[in-house]
Formats: sequence, structure tokens, C-alpha cells
Amino acid sequence: MGQIVLWAVIAIVVIAVIVMLLSSVAIIHTGEVGIVERLGKYVQTLQPGFHVVLPVIYRITEIVNMKQIPLKVDEQEVITKDNVVVRISETLKYHITDVNAYVYQNKDSVLSMVQDTRANLRGIIGNMDLNDVLNGTETINQTLFQQIAATTAGYGLNVDRVNIDSIQVDKTIQESMNKLLRASREKEANIMEAEGLKQSAIAKAEGEKQADILQAEANKQTQILEAQGKAESQRLIAEAVKDQINSINAGLAQNGDMYLKYKNVEALEELAKGQSNTVVMPSTAIDSLGQLPAVGKLLDATKNK
Repeated sequence: MGQIVLWAVIAIVVIAVIVMLLSSVAIIHTGEVGIVERLGKYVQTLQPGFHVVLPVIYRITEIVNMKQIPLKVDEQEVITKDNVVVRISETLKYHITDVNAYVYQNKDSVLSMVQDTRANLRGIIGNMDLNDVLNGTETINQTLFQQIAATTAGYGLNVDRVNIDSIQVDKTIQESMNKLLRASREKEANIMEAEGLKQSAIAKAEGEKQADILQAEANKQTQILEAQGKAESQRLIAEAVKDQINSINAGLAQNGDMYLKYKNVEALEELAKGQSNTVVMPSTAIDSLGQLPAVGKLLDATKNK
């Protein structure tokens, strides 16, 4: 009986020693750190790798994940500047930067980060109209990120990214917005159609204007050509008349006296056809007639008689 008890005690001691040895061994994985306490007081932070700590007195109280962690924030209702209630859901990505602050200075650093994020989001949306909220998610993300970055540093956290996943409005508001959107699109379509008609009319008027200009230019060229043709014709006629006058002048220069005498005879012939028996002629005319052979003989015969 005594041996049985002894072996039982030995077995218990061995098991206790094994448990203590196992509890003193720790393997910290990459991307994690271990918090070591001595009798409840922080001693050190264990980096990734194999570690052995003295049992009972020293204890690894927590393994802290240092990797980037995504966090889905519960949907919340906020009121815009123009008193419209919208429901917003968002996602955060963060990582732990200060293990001591994360574990010992804050009871729940992640919860504090989420509460600050929701409060800052309400303030941002409250200063924006509904239209700006729906069309400004990127602006909201940047503003929210800047506001919570400094706050969460005290929690031993660093917010890497803030993303607005969805923004929902009441059904009646959505229907009103759809009506406004359709009206806006119809307005733009009408404006584009009117602009098209305007451009078409301008193009047509411009074409007619160019056609009139070309027609006027053609008429102008035709008139110029006609005027040039007439001027050339008149010049040629003048040249011909000039040549005729020069030819006559040349003939008169050689036979002018005989021509005048001939004209005097023609005039005398016309006078002789009249009823008067007496013809008075200037002496110069008679002298010129006398130079003609036939007339000269006649005058000589008259003088002899």
C-alpha cells in the first residue's frame, strides 16, 4: 500500500515538472510578440522565436499580433447638414505600434479606436450636404483618416486606411433623387439637342453665306471680264478709227488741193440744179475751179466772148 502511494506521489511530481517545463517554453511566431510578466508586473516583450521563461514566477500573459488587421465597423446612422439621415458602413485597417500602450495603458484600444472613428464620422457628415456626402466618399475617407490618426496613436495603434463601404438613404429620399437625376438628364439631353440644332443652323447659314459670297465673287469676275472685253473692243475700234483717220490725213496731205477742188465742183453741181439762174461764188472758189482743165477751158471761153 505504501509503495502504491509513493509511486502515485512520484507520478504527480513528474507530471507537475513536465507541465511546468512545458509552460516555461514559448514559441513566438513571425508577426507576433509575447508579453512577459513577473508576478503580475511587465518585464519584457519577446520577439519571434523560441523562448524559455522560469515557471511560476514568470509568465507569458498575452501574444500580441503585430500584423495589419482589417476591422468591419458596424453600420451607423448620421444626419447630414441638410437634415437627411444616411446609413454608413465602413472598414478600418490598422496595426499595433506600441505594445505597452496597447496592452497596459488602455483597457480596450480597438474599441476606443472604433468609438472615436464613429464620433469623427458624425462630425464630418454633419457639416456636409447630402449631395456632397454621396459624391464625396474619397474626401470623407481622407478627412476621417487625418482626424483619427493622431488620436489612435495614444492607443498604441496606427490606422493605415479608412474606407467608406456604403452610404444608404431613405427610400423616399432615394426616389426623389432619382426623379431629380432623370430631370437633370432630360434637361441635359434637351440642351444638347438644342445645341445641335443651333450648330446645324449656324452651319447652314454659314454655308449659304459662303455660297452667296462665291456667287457674288463669280458675278464680280464676270463683270470685270465683260468690262475688260468691252474696253478692249472699244480700244480696237478706236485703233481702227485712228488708222482710218491717219490714212485719210495721209491722203489729204498728198492730194488735198485736188480733193477740195472736187468738192467745190460737187457743190457747184448741186447749185446748178436749183431754179436760180445766178450763182454767186467766192473768187477763191472760182480760182480753184479754174485749175481744173475742163473748167479752165470753159472760163477762158467765157472771157473771150
